[in-house]
Amino acid sequence: MAIDKLLLLVGVPENYRLGGPAFERLFYAHPRVEVRIVHDLAAFHAQAPQADAVIGAKPYLKFAPDVLKPGGRLRWAQTTTAGVDESVGPELRAATHVTVTCIKGPPGPLMAEHAVLLMLALARNFPAYIKNQENHVWRREGQDWPPLYRHTVAILGMGSAGGNLARVCKVGFGMTVLGMLRSARSHPHVDRAFDKSELLKVLPEADFAVLCLPHTPATRCIINGAALNAMKSSAYLVNVSRGALIDEAALSEALRAGRIAGAGLDVTTEDPIPKESPLWTMPNTIITPHVAVESVKLSEAVVDFWCENVRRFAENETLLGVMDRQAGY
Repeated sequence: MAIDKLLLLVGVPENYRLGGPAFERLFYAHPRVEVRIVHDLAAFHAQAPQADAVIGAKPYLKFAPDVLKPGGRLRWAQTTTAGVDESVGPELRAATHVTVTCIKGPPGPLMAEHAVLLMLALARNFPAYIKNQENHVWRREGQDWPPLYRHTVAILGMGSAGGNLARVCKVGFGMTVLGMLRSARSHPHVDRAFDKSELLKVLPEADFAVLCLPHTPATRCIINGAALNAMKSSAYLVNVSRGALIDEAALSEALRAGRIAGAGLDVTTEDPIPKESPLWTMPNTIITPHVAVESVKLSEAVVDFWCENVRRFAENETLLGVMDRQAGY
């Protein structure tokens, strides 16, 4: 008896970073699944009504109403990103018969690693030493920095990134770890959990506040003027998640006034950050160009994730990284 094939349509730009051998593995993810890779946006949407599943970058996941109607063929949509705030529009969110998955898990260790890099660089005044090296200057820049060892970090968001960061901070540096969780659950490397309503009470305890949250209406500008005023003047803010989590005008004002000690930003509200942004010249501020998850190893892990989801889809098993439509990520 012949087994019906499932069509998986993959829509990404031609220069997408996971091309070549990485995509070839998708062709062999499951014998029941036919994979078509389509770079042209118009061609992708022309073929979308035939697809049972799609993997798509941001512009490819905006479907015509007939594709998303109940009873249609499409039953699964996988994003190419961990966040869904920019990729998944209201029409797809409303199509509850289509399971939406994002890349939850693989980016976490890299985001945690980059957060630690920024924490150490800020605490040790590393940018000053880089400038001194460029100018051939041998000078100590002071020893009044707060060591990570035995200090306190507040991690906002305890998913894969926040969980990995908590482990590194606790096991590697002996830090006191405060973790903001949406649900009442424990974490092996968190000394004390708190929820969003307690944020302003917790921030005064932290030497470092690190953002590992998704961007949702509930988290937008979670670090605002009130939050910055609650932080210690010796504390550092680090963001490796989404730029929209921070009120950048309030952050610039706090940095200029010395109300916090500094900031490490891998993400900003506009990506790339505009040349005229005052954040470029703020004291004790390190900006990296959204590179926390840039790694060949991540590419391999993402393809592993996709292939496992293809297998699960073909075998009618629970998919990995399912989007919580109510929570928005």
